Amino acid sequence: MVKNIPIYLIFGFIILPVVMVIWISFFSTQLITFPPKGYSVHWYTDLLEHSDFLGSFFLSLKVSFFAMILSLILGLLGSIALIRFQFKGKKFLELLFLSPLIVPTIITGIAIYVFLYNFERWSNMDLVPSAWSLILAHVIISIPWTVRLISAGLQSISPSLEEAAIDLGSTRFKAFCDIVLPNLRPSIIAAGILSFIHSFNNLEISLMLVSPGETTLPIEILNYVFWKVDPLIAAVSTVQIILIGILMWIANRFIKISKVF
Repeated sequence: MVKNIPIYLIFGFIILPVVMVIWISFFSTQLITFPPKGYSVHWYTDLLEHSDFLGSFFLSLKVSFFAMILSLILGLLGSIALIRFQFKGKKFLELLFLSPLIVPTIITGIAIYVFLYNFERWSNMDLVPSAWSLILAHVIISIPWTVRLISAGLQSISPSLEEAAIDLGSTRFKAFCDIVLPNLRPSIIAAGILSFIHSFNNLEISLMLVSPGETTLPIEILNYVFWKVDPLIAAVSTVQIILIGILMWIANRFIKISKVF
């Protein structure tokens, strides 16, 4: 028990800011003081009347959903290529898929913006800022999560199962759909949830590519704290923490994330 004290201290240090945010969200007064003068839940009801937060929340949901779907499709195809086939440049392709985890997100956002801006000037197309350019950028930063998790799931499925089905008269595509996909479903669900969370929480990419008059939830939170800090922003953060916590719990139910990363 004594040997584990440093671990408990580190864990407590990490979790303390989360506990403080949740605690502050129940303060009754707008001015944050310690000790608090009282407790109330009216900040959560005020969120329903705050159109800026609601609009940014639903925009983040929309962007994250489409980014999740596209990154799952590309991640599945990429994982099949990396796990099931041998070809020149395979190692480079694997590093390319995982590179958004290495490069700082703000650098990735600037690079995507510069590329799309130059391509827009060359093609005379309206690319930045736009909703689709934002979704495309979120797909790029979400792909590493889908490729890593789906690849881990594919590695645990023996190719001999597909070969046996093909020997019995099935086509390769039908064997993949009937045998591989059902066994791969937990990895796909977990990959989708993690890519959704990563997209939903992203700030740097969204700052570069968000359309005028529209903000995602992380940007709206940043804009709000520029002017004031009160329990309302803590309530928003608490809702975000709870949502992400539930999604992470669901993802961990399908695949033990600690064994993959």
